Amino acid sequence: MKAWLVYNSYLSSPKFEEIYRMLSCAADQAGVELSRRGNGSLLLPLGAECTLELPDFAIFWDKDIPLARSLEGCGVRLFNCAAAIEACDDKRRTQSILTAAKIPMPAAIPGPMTYDAAGLSDYSFLAPAGELLGWPMVIKEAFGSFGMQVYLAENAAAAEKIIRSFGNRPFLMQKFISAAAGRDIRINVVGGEVPACMERRGRPGDFRSNATLGGSVRGVEAPDAAKKLAVAAAEALGLDFAGVDIIFDADGSPMVCEVNSNPHFATTKAACGVDLAPLILRHCLRTLGGTK
Repeated sequence: MKAWLVYNSYLSSPKFEEIYRMLSCAADQAGVELSRRGNGSLLLPLGAECTLELPDFAIFWDKDIPLARSLEGCGVRLFNCAAAIEACDDKRRTQSILTAAKIPMPAAIPGPMTYDAAGLSDYSFLAPAGELLGWPMVIKEAFGSFGMQVYLAENAAAAEKIIRSFGNRPFLMQKFISAAAGRDIRINVVGGEVPACMERRGRPGDFRSNATLGGSVRGVEAPDAAKKLAVAAAEALGLDFAGVDIIFDADGSPMVCEVNSNPHFATTKAACGVDLAPLILRHCLRTLGGTK
């Protein structure tokens, strides 16, 4: 079988390169001819017949939704699919879909939409948002990764300052679960199964738990309820594989914090000793009927 690994041509780092290398090695072991294709090299005119020599499937390790949809329009099976990636890329959409599916998450309110020419000139919405969600409040840019666009506002004045820094970028206001501050469990899901989980703890004083921000990780055995919740979240979002971040409230009940459609699983291998790349390739082939 022939496959593409679609990545972003304009985003390069050792962290990304390690993921690509692991997927390429897994493809070699599975007998799959995997070619790396940057999104900048895949120009598909809308509505025109595709003239590219297409693969049997593609592992889509990017968030270029229009490209993903164009490839699907040409008949290429993507792992993950365009709709699932889009649902995870926008935190507001993730929250909406999972809430509709009765998946527990911290209560949240999308920030009001504005226009470039207008901006947000009135922040009076913060008062009722604070009454509904409480203070301190988590504020997240709708699009972002590695916890770098996530903030904690102690009051309305601090929230306004944070939101002003976004410019006109969309955002989400979310209830702060104090019992979960600085800790979560990343539950990896592949094909409806949970092969590895790791606990992530943030730096002292940081309410976020992302390893990229200097936190620590270790392999753990997550509670069954948390695993079931992670699998249900991945299914609700239509994901073939995912990294589901689970937090726990004061009584120990799990809830979904965020879902990642292209989790950086090199950290999982280091923490848990589990390489997710072969499992992802095996799931792709099973889905397409290429292996048992």
